[in-house]
Order: sequence, then C-alpha cells, then structure tokens
Amino acid sequence: MDSYYDILSVLILLSSIILVSHKRIKSYIKTFRIQSALIALTAGIMGWNSLMEEGRFDVLVVCGIIVLLKVIYIPRLLHKTYGSVEYKVEKDFFLNIPLLILICCGLVVFVYFCVSNISGLNEDHINLQVVNSFSVILIGLFFMISRKWALGQMIGFLVIENGIFVTAMFSTHGMPFIVDIGIFIDMITAILIMGIMVMQINKQFDSININKLKNLKG
Repeated sequence: MDSYYDILSVLILLSSIILVSHKRIKSYIKTFRIQSALIALTAGIMGWNSLMEEGRFDVLVVCGIIVLLKVIYIPRLLHKTYGSVEYKVEKDFFLNIPLLILICCGLVVFVYFCVSNISGLNEDHINLQVVNSFSVILIGLFFMISRKWALGQMIGFLVIENGIFVTAMFSTHGMPFIVDIGIFIDMITAILIMGIMVMQINKQFDSININKLKNLKG
C-alpha cells in the first residue's frame, strides 16, 4: 500500500511543477483541480484502510469534503472570479518558464537533503512521501511570489494549503477530524476574502496585475 502512496505523492508533486509551467489562469485552475483530485484519492485510500482496520470513517468524510470543496466548489469560484475581471493574455510571471522549472527542481533537491536528516523519518518510503509533499509547499510559495496576477497568487496560496495538508496526512496517516474541519474553514474564509480583494483591485485599477498597486505610493 505504501507504494501507492509513493506514486500518488509523486503525481501531486508533478502537478505542482506542471502548474508552474502554465501561462494562463484557466490552466492554473484546471491543474489545481487535478491536484486536489489526487489528494482526494489519497485521502480516500487512507480512509478505506482506516475503516477496514480501525473502524474509523472520519478520513473518508474528509475525502468527501475535499471533493466538494477543492475539486468542485473552489475551482468554480475561481472561474467565477476570473470571469468577473478583465483579463488579457499576457506574461503572468517574472522569470521565463524553463528557469522556473529548474528552480522547482532545485527546491525538491533542497527539501530532500533537509528531510533526510530528520530523525524519525529514516524509512525510505516515508522520506519520499514527506519530501514530495513538503516540496509542494515550497513550490506553491514560489509560484505565488513569481506571478504578477492576483488570481495566480490565490492559486499559489491554495497549492501551499494542499502541500501542508498532504504533508500532515502522509506524516500522521489521518489527522484528527476537528483539525481537518478547522483547516477547511480557514481556507474557505481566506479564499472568499481574496476573491473580494481581486474584484476590488480590478475595479480600482482595471487590472489584476499587482504591479498596478505601485500607483498607491505617495
């Protein structure tokens, strides 16, 4: 079963790298939806094993919440926000795509050497899962700061949250249910606030390019 988790953690990591290689908001949303579906699949496998071995069903409930929120609701909300702002197809990043991909690979190598030295994580399969999931956090952060458009930064925040969630999931194989619910509530609140901010930025500057905020300087 651990081999399935290894494969899923690699696929989740690859989805983050693919996200960095995209240039358009619609591609960002689609890739985020695929990544969330992979996380839901991982939670579903863990939940089924937990139900069979321990009689716990809370992880399966979390899997359902991930599908409803991250695979269905949030992508639709992002599409709605995207449709309400004026968006032109233009360069959305500060560096070129090949360089962004190389930096992402460098982050994965950096995380590998850091995690491999942590005591208690010396089993190969656990190392691989934690390395991949923690790399998603750093790649999400890098994606967030490398994008010019506010919607791209919103998706970067969501990828960071995905990375934190899967890191905790692979480390504990099922967090307490109340902790999962608290994370989801915080995430929904943050997304709603950022959606309002995006629309206000577009209203004030006729653009969601954060470089326009320089006009606020006195």
